[in-house]
Amino acid sequence: MTRIKICGNTNYENARLAVDLGADYLGFIFVPNSKRAITTEQAAKIFSNLKDFQNLVGVFCNQPKKEVEAIAQKLALKHLQFHGEETALYCEYFMNKGYEVIKTFHVKDAMSLKRIDEYNVSAFLFDTYAHSERGGTGIPFDWSMIEDHPYVHDKLFLAGGLNPLNVFHAIQKVQPFAVDVASGVESSPGVKDPKLLEMFIEKVRGTKYNHERKT
Repeated sequence: MTRIKICGNTNYENARLAVDLGADYLGFIFVPNSKRAITTEQAAKIFSNLKDFQNLVGVFCNQPKKEVEAIAQKLALKHLQFHGEETALYCEYFMNKGYEVIKTFHVKDAMSLKRIDEYNVSAFLFDTYAHSERGGTGIPFDWSMIEDHPYVHDKLFLAGGLNPLNVFHAIQKVQPFAVDVASGVESSPGVKDPKLLEMFIEKVRGTKYNHERKT
């Protein structure tokens, strides 16, 4: 069954709804200049009310290892997503510490994935390349560009412009381990629209690919 990651959460009400609707992962962005940024203190209050949910993902971008470790330890995070130009050695450092590491690749063209073989991580996340933003652009990339990397699919979080209208087709075409959404279920950056959130999760759970995986 294709997993679902709802990213860019900034409040408890949205996070709780996502969990209740069946989300498998929740992403929280700890990048100071992000429009969906959340502080450690804000996250701690949300996490204290989500003790029944384990797959909380801290999202970071080109931040010092000590800063990432301090936040991860304070919040007892087990999943770390690196959304910048973090090297394979940087990711390996956290893998060796026992974290589950998701490394993002911003897909612009075939060359965007040329160094993927260097990374020994728990999962990959493919997002749309944008010159001005690191994510949450609402724009899909050309999914056919990743067809030459079939071994990646079982550990792939597919992101980039997904929404309730196109996620069914995305799963059928790419067959990722998980789909990742932020802007596609929002009323404004960091604020989820309950109806869009429900529609997105219903579309994912109802895909033919999910039914095939269950049997």
